[in-house]
Amino acid sequence: MTAAAEIAAWLAASSQNDRSPKGDLIVRGPFGELVTVGLDDVPPEAPAGCLPLFTLASGFVPTWAAPEGQQRLSDRAQHVAWLAGAGRPDFPAVAVLRIATGATMRQACTAADIDPDAPLVGIPAAAF
Repeated sequence: MTAAAEIAAWLAASSQNDRSPKGDLIVRGPFGELVTVGLDDVPPEAPAGCLPLFTLASGFVPTWAAPEGQQRLSDRAQHVAWLAGAGRPDFPAVAVLRIATGATMRQACTAADIDPDAPLVGIPAAAF
């Protein structure tokens, strides 16, 4: 399984509805969404509150569903960055790139001195 597929599985599990201690339904929107971008393309801007996780892997098109019932955007971005370096079995070890507004994945890789062929995920710097 590729790193992007592992992240997609983790996102799906983290976006499941839940129950309160009293049994009430807690509706959850997506924790985040994988978004395919080209190495030299400027990633698209996400709607307010949505956490895009940019990947070079093909086939990931966001729905931009409202992240109802999820933590604040900055908490979710920091959680993904922590998971990526924590060596957890349910999340792949990937380099996390903070993508500045208007920057490409290649520019972010160069700025962070990360090989673009390495497993990586980009998160908008503004999300942090």
